[in-house]
Amino acid sequence: MEHKAKARTMIRSPLIKSVAAAALSLPMAAMAHNYTYLEGGFLDRDYGNEDDSGFRIAGSGSITDNVALFGEYSDVGRLEQITAGALYHMPLNKVIDLNLGASFEHVEAGPVDDSGFGLRAGLRWQLTPYIEMNPEIRYIDVFNDSATSLRLAGLFAVTKELDIQAALQGGDDDRIEVGVRYNFGPRG
Repeated sequence: MEHKAKARTMIRSPLIKSVAAAALSLPMAAMAHNYTYLEGGFLDRDYGNEDDSGFRIAGSGSITDNVALFGEYSDVGRLEQITAGALYHMPLNKVIDLNLGASFEHVEAGPVDDSGFGLRAGLRWQLTPYIEMNPEIRYIDVFNDSATSLRLAGLFAVTKELDIQAALQGGDDDRIEVGVRYNFGPRG
């Protein structure tokens, strides 16, 4: 009888209520960032011994509260790359999401081409209502070789739907990107 009374007291405890409220709010926080968008723009890429400029177009679409499909096509002359994958995202708090993704990769480098896979992990961090930062680590395995790079993308909100985007990526796949992102649906 005494154990049942202690259990009822614990359920009424402010600490237990706070933890339960925080756990129940996680699905709401998962909607903090919009994962349905289309983006693209200028790309300068240094991969191996090649340094070329061109363009990229990418997009993402939510399929559940915590899963999105993504894709990217980039063309910088001699080097073309197609990426298609899935991304799991979960909120760490109201302004930061953790992202974990895997992708199919296809690369054409001049007369040769190969397919492989990619992995990525990063954050989406809403610094202010107008500025979002996306630090990320990317790994790709094609041509029996692997490449690991660190990437930092920043977005500045121009309107509710439109962002200006810039990204700097360094490591085995160096990139500089400047472009725009159009968000479908609420920003969060």
